[in-house]
Amino acid sequence: MTDHLQVPVWTLATESGRVSLAAQLPVDHEGMTPERLAGLRQALAAFLDTPLVTVEAYPLPVEAHLRGGRLLDAASPLAMELRRLLKVPANASTSVAGAAKSTETLYRMVVPRTVAAQLGEGLVRSMPSKKVLGGIHSGILGKTGIVGNATFVPVVADASRPGATAAVSGTARVATGVGMVTAAASFVLLAVATAASVYAEEQRRKAMERVTELLEELTADNLDAERDRLNGATTAVERATALLLDKGEAGHSLGLDAAVHTVDTAIAAATRRAATWRAKLAAFSSEGVEIADLVKAFPGIDQPNGAFRVELRLASLAIATKRRVAVLQAVEHAQKSPELDFRRFTAMLQDEQRSVDELQSELRALLVDLAELRLRAPTKSFTDRLLTQGEVNNLLAWPGRLRQLASEESVAASELPDVEIGLVQRADGKVLVLPAEAMPRDHAA
Repeated sequence: MTDHLQVPVWTLATESGRVSLAAQLPVDHEGMTPERLAGLRQALAAFLDTPLVTVEAYPLPVEAHLRGGRLLDAASPLAMELRRLLKVPANASTSVAGAAKSTETLYRMVVPRTVAAQLGEGLVRSMPSKKVLGGIHSGILGKTGIVGNATFVPVVADASRPGATAAVSGTARVATGVGMVTAAASFVLLAVATAASVYAEEQRRKAMERVTELLEELTADNLDAERDRLNGATTAVERATALLLDKGEAGHSLGLDAAVHTVDTAIAAATRRAATWRAKLAAFSSEGVEIADLVKAFPGIDQPNGAFRVELRLASLAIATKRRVAVLQAVEHAQKSPELDFRRFTAMLQDEQRSVDELQSELRALLVDLAELRLRAPTKSFTDRLLTQGEVNNLLAWPGRLRQLASEESVAASELPDVEIGLVQRADGKVLVLPAEAMPRDHAA
């Protein structure tokens, strides 16, 4: 399965005023290697000084099995823009085994790391090494050999007529192209926002499952109520998300204001708890802390389904829900711009996530500090009696328990590399949007 494949690739910018500079650049219509394409993506972003992405088109292997994502109707703004803007050339080679039978097209959008960093790590699935199978290149295309011997051929998007991209909020956005770069801000914004929203919902659902798992074994009405309020807010968020994806609009008429208040209240509660935990940790003596004092300061820390772990997971649930709301709020804010400005979108997204980024960092640091805590035996034991073998074993087991707690309940910090987004165009015009996923740092394309 290493037959030659010519892969059409479009370069899309988010600011039409910068695109004219691309006319100075030569267009290599003979094709490029994956390494040259990766270099070109970074060079263009630096030369034009504007957020841009590249989009590659592949015939989706018939044996590909896709999981997750969100299916958009053929009449949705993103699906309409995809059809109008990106047209696979008729002479594109599909000689790879299985490709000729395919009736679906996989569009792989690659977002450079400079732009991905503006989205925030909480909206992108991590992919730390090429040794870990996953993503589009390794998980879908790599398994079938479809990129074994591919050449990437630059294609100019169809911007020859007004309305080359779909209307968003009732206002037509015109794509303009010069040379090998096309300005298509609304298409890029909706693709990025949809993929980020899909991933945020995926994380929210997992967080809810983790909280529910513990609450089934713990009687804590106040924590149950907190979980239920966050779960109830999700209904309004889901309605607003559907409105955004189906019609390209985001509004507060569907109860989103109340949902945002609920989520913000949960974030405030988690922030308050984190501050309380930090104060208790700081109060411990530098000479060490006894297990009894640790359990008293952090009730439930000695139990796998204790209140401390539940409160940590409620904080994760609030953070995940807030990130999903942040995407909606950022899109709505960007729509107030005459040109659906992508920079406005990313700036608002960063602003909306700043509080949860700080909270997540504080929780991560707290758990790391707990794992490094110096523990000591009960002081009275040495004056009254010797420790039993069981007490010694329990004391020795605690450092491992705290390290495991930190590993299971915190998200490791990471600097985002390039990010890929998958858009699958089906024969009926519907589009399946896959979650945004970080590419391995040593990946060429």
